[in-house]
Amino acid sequence: MARILAKLIEGIGEAEAMVALYDPAGKILFANPSYRRTFFLDPIETPDWPTLMRRNHALRRGPVVSHDDFETWLSSSLSRRGKVPMLSIETDMHDGTWLHIVEQTFPDGHILFTALDITRLRQPERMLRLERDIALKMASTDPLTGISNRAHIMRYLDDRIAAVRTDSGTPTTAVVIDIDHFKQINDRFGHVAGDDVLRSFARTIRAGLRTCDAFGRIGGEEFLILFPGHGSDCAERALARIRDDMATRSLIADHPAYRVDFSAGLTQVRGCDTVSAVYARADRALYAAKSAGRGRLRLAS
Repeated sequence: MARILAKLIEGIGEAEAMVALYDPAGKILFANPSYRRTFFLDPIETPDWPTLMRRNHALRRGPVVSHDDFETWLSSSLSRRGKVPMLSIETDMHDGTWLHIVEQTFPDGHILFTALDITRLRQPERMLRLERDIALKMASTDPLTGISNRAHIMRYLDDRIAAVRTDSGTPTTAVVIDIDHFKQINDRFGHVAGDDVLRSFARTIRAGLRTCDAFGRIGGEEFLILFPGHGSDCAERALARIRDDMATRSLIADHPAYRVDFSAGLTQVRGCDTVSAVYARADRALYAAKSAGRGRLRLAS
């Protein structure tokens, strides 16, 4: 068995295919030489995926990002990454090559990345598949913030309910978040500034989450976060870190002193739940947080 394992590791190291393993937070645990060459990683580097993408984008290498706003593209990509058992996409690279990428997400949140160079395939077929991938991504993405839209995040909530039902020992916490005094932001600074706040708020939240955490805009200034594998205590700690980060950031460029806070309602997902039942409990807890003076977290009973 040891010889077989050694041979397998040797084969992965020599393979032309790009192979990497990410942990649930998105950090690289292993990457073979082909992956490291393609994505410009030093032999011992182990960054997380957003850091790697930001660095390569800034240096105009690696995957081509056609979106005008890189951070919006990144948020949109993170809204899909690690949320389904298998994700298959194609992407063009700055050096002119074309990759077919498959990401397999395991139940514990680890992601196995494999990619092949398919540059020699016929261009028209590649472009048709790319257009299909773009259409699928747009159908699951909130156009303003770049994160999951309501339909996509609710489908993922349904998946998490099924996972909890199958394995009651694996918790998931759902959190409904509402930006405090958002109407006052629109009234005081205008709707353009309000849209800027929504975009910046979504980016700040997304930056404080793991890759396996799901984050979507339900509507208006209300958002939903799902923490797979986390009970309410872990979710509360994550939200506290995000709130501390939010307190240091200015979300309105023309008014840097203005700070934005949020209220949140938390609930544990149960195997007997429906999507509407989870949302209703979290929403009631959110209402209790806002009624208590805003800027608070409340856990549903």
